[in-house]
Amino acid sequence: MKIPKLEEMTLREKIGQTIVFNHAIIGGTRNVKTYFTENPIGAFWTMTHNHDYYNVFERMGGCPVKGTRLDEKFIDQLNFINGLMKVPAIPVMDAAQGISSFDGHGKLPTALGLGATHDPELAYEYGKCLGDDLYSIGFRWVWSPVADNPGHYRDPRVLSADTESNCKMLAAFIKGLKDAGVAAGAKHFPGEDPYEYRDAHFCTAAYSETLEYWEKTQGREFKACIDAGVDSIMVGHYTFVDVDDTTVNGAYLPATLSEKVIKGLLREKMRFEGVVLTDAVGMKSLTSIYPPEKLYVELLRAGNDMILGPESPWCIDVIEKAVLGGDLPESRIDEACTRILKMKEKYGLFDQGEIVPPTEERRKEILDNTHVLCEKIAEKGLTLCANRTGFLPLNKNNIKRVKVIYIGYLPACLDSIREYAVPEFEKYGATVSISDGYPMETGNSNVAEFDKATITDDNSDRNLESYDLIIYATYIGMHQPRGGPFFFGDKCTMMMKVMTKAPEKSIAVSFGCTDIFFNYFAASHTFINCYSYNRETMEAFVKGLYGDIQFTDYNPLPLNPIKRNDDVYG
Repeated sequence: MKIPKLEEMTLREKIGQTIVFNHAIIGGTRNVKTYFTENPIGAFWTMTHNHDYYNVFERMGGCPVKGTRLDEKFIDQLNFINGLMKVPAIPVMDAAQGISSFDGHGKLPTALGLGATHDPELAYEYGKCLGDDLYSIGFRWVWSPVADNPGHYRDPRVLSADTESNCKMLAAFIKGLKDAGVAAGAKHFPGEDPYEYRDAHFCTAAYSETLEYWEKTQGREFKACIDAGVDSIMVGHYTFVDVDDTTVNGAYLPATLSEKVIKGLLREKMRFEGVVLTDAVGMKSLTSIYPPEKLYVELLRAGNDMILGPESPWCIDVIEKAVLGGDLPESRIDEACTRILKMKEKYGLFDQGEIVPPTEERRKEILDNTHVLCEKIAEKGLTLCANRTGFLPLNKNNIKRVKVIYIGYLPACLDSIREYAVPEFEKYGATVSISDGYPMETGNSNVAEFDKATITDDNSDRNLESYDLIIYATYIGMHQPRGGPFFFGDKCTMMMKVMTKAPEKSIAVSFGCTDIFFNYFAASHTFINCYSYNRETMEAFVKGLYGDIQFTDYNPLPLNPIKRNDDVYG
């Protein structure tokens, strides 16, 4: 199949190229086959689903789902949808830590865990490994890497706060993805404000620094991505008042709606020629500015080539009406469509035909490579933030009974501790007892989230001193909990108790947010930032406690998020 010429495409087909379809609105259509025949799309934004989703999809559209694995069912769905359209949609995923939610695929550490290694060679391997896995099941585009500097939310998808290191690692990451045959998508231009704590999902958020400061920091990092040949850049919803102080009904325009940010700064000043797309358009930072019927048109007018996840199944109708009515020039659609088609041609969409699932040999090869990479990152990128009493390394002859107290918002992290950390302790001759929550006394009104059925004499905090080692394992992550990087309610009450019993033989560890040290454990004797909760990280954490691997003293993010230095008492 040759790349289509614009004159060979209908207006509706050209508009469709600007749409990144969100799978979630399939339920709003009556018949999948009819929908995609009448509403051609440019990209298919995929999240993983359970088997029931694909069964529903089959009933709605008559798609024969032949595969038994989730990734095979996804491939069946992708082939079916592309078979209904003249121009194939490019499948894309926001794969922050790989695609382990598809069964049989490996889990990568967070970008922050990679950043802790500050090693460009590992960044290349990470991009290549992620790209190989994505490519094997049909993906040709990924919204990675995150080129933002860390804001107050401390997104674990960022690499570090070190501009010099980030420029090198971002370029290497992008090269790895491209070498795997997957288009790289840097985000979220122009980046995060270093002191902003508001979340654009829920309200207007701002980049309040000057353009001059931006050019020395995040601007350099996005320029490094452009110089490395990044294929797309996602624009975020932060306002950037020093570049555009335009207001609508008294509110500043987010970058996604700003011609001065997209056309002026990104296109003209930074010379980016690839595809520009919005961040997800269902966020309140956008929906509070314009209603959907106006929002989609204004996003294209501002210079975006693609709209990510319109919440209306009929968004193409809205844009078509605006073009036919003279409100939006067809030349703007043609410009966007041309860039999208070029990216698809570059990554072989017009030549590939139907996607075929990988062989078992290829699956194993990718999984093995992922495991080796994860070991390298874990063995180089776990940070010992405090060892004030010299408690580490542990002497295995003195550590026979270990107590792990988990306080976190992600059951998968606790599962990983049980599955991977516990057996590793056992190799050193220790037995491990785990509590999901601080072990409070029965009847305490502050244990609503704690499974009271597990509270026994052994689980009472009266017995903590009988252990040789007490580990406070914590997890706060991206949207875990949704709304902010803090503990709330009963978990916050639990944090009043930690380290009050036997602090001399207690260790605290975060498998997610780095601010847990500053916010809750600044006085702890021993603290470790592990950044991720995958198998290799859990195993390396235990080995590091016993001195069999060396923790690093490098902090990818400042330990003090207020003064932006490593002095937690400052």
